[in-house]
Amino acid sequence: MGRVKLLVAFAAAVGLLAIPAAAQGKVIRVHPGGSIQAAVDQAKPGDTVKVAPGTYTEPSRPCPAEPSNSCAVVVNKNGIRIVGRSGGRVILKAGTDQDVGINVAKTDDPTCLDDRSLRVHGSLIRHLTVKGFADDGILLFCTSHWRVTRVATVNNAEYGIFPSHSFDGRVDHSFASGANDTGIYVGQSFHARMDHNAAVDNVSGYEIENSHHVRAVHNLATGNTGGILSFTLPFLDVKSNSDNVIRHNIVRNNNRPNTCLEPGDSVCQVPPGTGILLMAVDRNLAVQNRVTGNDSFGIAVANICVAQALSADQCAAVSADIDPDPDNNRVVRNRVVGNGSDPDPSVPSVFAKDLVWDTTGSGNCWAHNVFNTSFPASLPTC
Repeated sequence: MGRVKLLVAFAAAVGLLAIPAAAQGKVIRVHPGGSIQAAVDQAKPGDTVKVAPGTYTEPSRPCPAEPSNSCAVVVNKNGIRIVGRSGGRVILKAGTDQDVGINVAKTDDPTCLDDRSLRVHGSLIRHLTVKGFADDGILLFCTSHWRVTRVATVNNAEYGIFPSHSFDGRVDHSFASGANDTGIYVGQSFHARMDHNAAVDNVSGYEIENSHHVRAVHNLATGNTGGILSFTLPFLDVKSNSDNVIRHNIVRNNNRPNTCLEPGDSVCQVPPGTGILLMAVDRNLAVQNRVTGNDSFGIAVANICVAQALSADQCAAVSADIDPDPDNNRVVRNRVVGNGSDPDPSVPSVFAKDLVWDTTGSGNCWAHNVFNTSFPASLPTC
C-alpha cells in the first residue's frame, strides 16, 4: 500500500471529470457495527452515506448485474454517494462466499447500452477499502456519470474496479492489487477516464476492452503480468475498441507470473513481461508513456489471432465477429527502454523488443519515441 504515495506526485493541477450534481440531500451516518447496506436502502437520490472508520461486513444479497452471485452492498438508485471519512480507514470485507463487494446496477440487461432508463445515474464511491471478495471489489454495470475515487481494492480474486456497459465516468486516485484478472478495468463503455491510479501485483494492471473514448492517464502499473492492455475481444455486446488515449503512464517491471483463474479468458494469454499491448484496436494513441523493465516487450501493436496464437479455425470464428487487425494506431513520444531482455517462452524471440508490431493492419505509425530495439527494425512513421 506504500506505493499509493507515489500518486501524490501525479495529483497536481488535475481537473475533475464533470459529473452533474445531485440535488442537495441528507447525510446518513454509519458507525462500526452498523450496516452500509441498510443506509443505502434508506437513502434517496442525492443522499450521502457517510461511513465512519472501521471494518464492515454485510449479509449477502443477489447482485443485480450478476443475479447468481452474492453481493455485500447493492446500489440500485440514482444519485447515491457512499463516502468514507477522509483520513480514516473504512474497510468493506468479504463475508463467507461473497462474490462482489459493491455492485452499482439495476439490471443485468445489456440493452442498457441504448436504454437510459436501465442505468444507474450519478453514483459516487469514495475513501473505501474493499477486500477479499471472490470475484470483484467494485462492479458497476449500466451506470452513467459515475465516479470511484480514492478507493483501494485488495485481494479480490477476479477484478478490483470493474465498470462495464457504462457511460461518462471516472476512476481516479485509487489503488488495486491482488486481482487475478484486472486491477482497474473499463469494458464495453464510453467516455471514461482512468487517472492517477496505482495498479500493483495483478494479472492486468489496467484494461480497456471494447470501449470508446477512454483516457488512461498519469497511472502507475508495476509488478503486474501486463501493465496496460487495450483490446477488442470477440463475442461481446460492443464490437470494437477505438479512439482511446494512453498517456503519461509509468509502466515498469510488469513481470509477475500469470495467475488467471479462467483459462478461456483472453487475459490468461497475456505473457509475463508485457508493458503496453494494443490488440485489434483502432485509432488508439499511446503517447508520452515511460515503459521500462518489462521482460517480454515494451509497447506492442498486434492482431488478435497473432497475439493469441489462434488456429485457423479459431481465427475465422473471431474474424466473423470483430475486425482482428489493429488499424490507425499511433505510438508517439514514449520512452521505451530496457524491455524484452528475458521474454516469456510464449513470446517469439523476434518480438522481444522495446517497440513491436506484428505488421498487420493499416495506418499504424510510430514517431519521436526513445527506444533501443524494435520489430521490424524500421517502423512506419507518422
